[in-house]
Amino acid sequence: MQPQYNEDAGKPLRRRAKQLRTQALCRYGVATGLVLPLLVYAVAHFDPLFLLVALLIGVLTAPLLIPEANRLWKESKTYYQGACGEEKTEQVLKSLTQSGWIAEYNLRLPQGGEIDVWLQSPKGSNFILEVKSYPKEVRLEGDVLQRQSYDGKWIDFEKDFLEQIGKQATAIKKAKKLTKVTRVVVFSDAKVILRNKKKIRDAYVMELGNLVSRLQELDRTYKSR
Repeated sequence: MQPQYNEDAGKPLRRRAKQLRTQALCRYGVATGLVLPLLVYAVAHFDPLFLLVALLIGVLTAPLLIPEANRLWKESKTYYQGACGEEKTEQVLKSLTQSGWIAEYNLRLPQGGEIDVWLQSPKGSNFILEVKSYPKEVRLEGDVLQRQSYDGKWIDFEKDFLEQIGKQATAIKKAKKLTKVTRVVVFSDAKVILRNKKKIRDAYVMELGNLVSRLQELDRTYKSR
C-alpha cells in the first residue's frame, strides 16, 4: 500500500491544536458560566434552596474542569509550535524543490505512523525528515538526545526520536519500494550541539539553518546501497 500524502506542512498539527483549544474553551466556559444562569433563576424565584444547589454545583464542577482546560490549552500550544516548525522547514526546503527536488509532507504510512517530510533529489537520493520544534539547545549524551529545559537543566526527550525515525525509514522503504533512505532529525528552533557530523544510531541530527547545505552535501556522496 502506498503512503497517503495530501496535506501541506503543519496542517494536521494546526487542526489538532484547534480541536484542543476548542475543547479547552468549552471547559472554561462551562466552569465559569455554569452558575450564572442558575443564580438568575434562583434569585428570580426567591428560592434559597435552589440558590444553594447552584452554588454547590459550581463549587464542585469548576475545580474539575479548569485543570483539564489548562492541560488541553497547554497541549494545543505544543501542537501550534510543531506546526510552525514544519512550516519553517517547508520554507527552507523551497530552494531545493525549486531546483528539482521532490518534497512530500505528512505521509501517513500503513505501518510506521506519519513522516513529516520525504525528499528525493534529482539524482535519486532519498531522505526522510523528522521535524522537532523544541527551543533552547539540544545535545548528545552518549547516543541519547537531550534538551535544555527552561531552568537550564539537561533532560532526556519524552520520546526517542532516533528510534522513531528508524521505524519510519523501514516503513517508507517498504511502502515506496526503496533500497535506501537517509534519516534526518531536524530541529527548527533549537541550537544543536554535536561534536561531529557523523550519524547517530544511523540518523543525522541537524539545525534548520544548516539543513539545505547538509542535504546537498549528503546528496553528492549518496550511494544507493
